[in-house]
Amino acid sequence: MKIRIAAALLACLPGLALAEANEVSTVQTIRIKGSPETVWSYVGDFGGLARWFPPAASTRLVLRSRSEEGAIRELVRRNGTKVFEKLVDYDPVGMRLTYTYVDGAVMASDYFATLEVRDVGGGETEVVWKGRFTRLNYWQDPAPEGQDDATLRKFFGTVYTLGLEALKKAVEEN
Repeated sequence: MKIRIAAALLACLPGLALAEANEVSTVQTIRIKGSPETVWSYVGDFGGLARWFPPAASTRLVLRSRSEEGAIRELVRRNGTKVFEKLVDYDPVGMRLTYTYVDGAVMASDYFATLEVRDVGGGETEVVWKGRFTRLNYWQDPAPEGQDDATLRKFFGTVYTLGLEALKKAVEEN
């Protein structure tokens, strides 16, 4: 009898398994007049994001004293919410960094964003900001209004685009 009950429960497990999250991604790119080294001096300063990223009221490193793998920054948004982000890959030679959320008022789960600076010649530099993530409520289908994959993709796409435009302005005006 116990074996039949266990078998019946096991047969139900696929339906009870956690929902699989759809990975959502966005990639935004901009060209900036300036050397890659100048652009990297902004992008590569993990604790200095507020110098050029308008949604950030302030940023500071709370773990480690410089941009290096494992550093954690506190980002206070202009709306007063906070998020903590961890630098998981930092390549100053390749001018690339990747970070993830670790705590706070996060907008997505399984969030990983990469910023990469590339020399394209002619005195211009290309910056690519790409992110991959899942919505916070991925197990709900359909997602609550405004919390679906398309809305999340649009949100981060807009944030990255506006951030890159602000970076361009900061670099080109200084």
